[in-house]
Amino acid sequence: MVLTTADELSQLKNDYGDWGKVLTINDFIETIKADLSENQFLRRNSRLVFSVCPDDVNRLEALDTIEDALKENYDGEFHLGGLGAYPMGGVSGIIAASHHPPDNIIDGNRIGGNLIFFISPHLGIIEKEEFLYGKIVRPGQQKITNSCGAMMGFLGALKEAGSAESFQIAPDPNDLDPTRIALHNALIQNYADTLNHILILQNENQQIIDMFKLNYNLVASKAKKMIETFLQIEKDHFEGNIALIGGITVNTPAGDHFILKEIAYPKL
Repeated sequence: MVLTTADELSQLKNDYGDWGKVLTINDFIETIKADLSENQFLRRNSRLVFSVCPDDVNRLEALDTIEDALKENYDGEFHLGGLGAYPMGGVSGIIAASHHPPDNIIDGNRIGGNLIFFISPHLGIIEKEEFLYGKIVRPGQQKITNSCGAMMGFLGALKEAGSAESFQIAPDPNDLDPTRIALHNALIQNYADTLNHILILQNENQQIIDMFKLNYNLVASKAKKMIETFLQIEKDHFEGNIALIGGITVNTPAGDHFILKEIAYPKL
């Protein structure tokens, strides 16, 4: 049996419950456009800032993707994210992005434009005898691979370690793997109790579901702290407003769905 879109959406709604709102790409775009427009975030006065994983499954032309839909509706994008969507660009990246939005012209007067932050780890789903999270068959391939590979790899290493306290972060003395170090340190140092709870779950799909909820909590909380610091530093210079759209991008063999966790306005 091959899963239909309705099957995928039903499974996601069942497994994610009230954590977030499960949406197709079209429903996602309609939802955010209505909210953003009501708060005067428009294509002509805003720039996207992405904190997303560099995994190309999120933007391949062969797939219908959330990222492409966003770029079709809001011009351009500035990237902060590394593996697992961790916002490696930091406050300096946000400062750079703040110089890029188109001008906002109101009653003939010019002020600086807005930033729309899109914060989203990604998670694969496929049907292979049963419904599997964290997996996908990529365009042009027949084998099953991980999605997101960084977070699935971390979960596998955590299982081998047996606990967050026993997890050993492989050293990187020459700074050749900075995102892995930052991502693993943030997870182990701040979420040990949650990670240990994930390890005792008997159902592997549930482990993956909870791991990606945690992935979102990590990157969203870090991005929000960076935005807060940016606003303090640039309070006399940044004239625009800020929107934040957050959730989990769900990769399927045909394209994406989205689990919308929040739409927020840190500066309004």
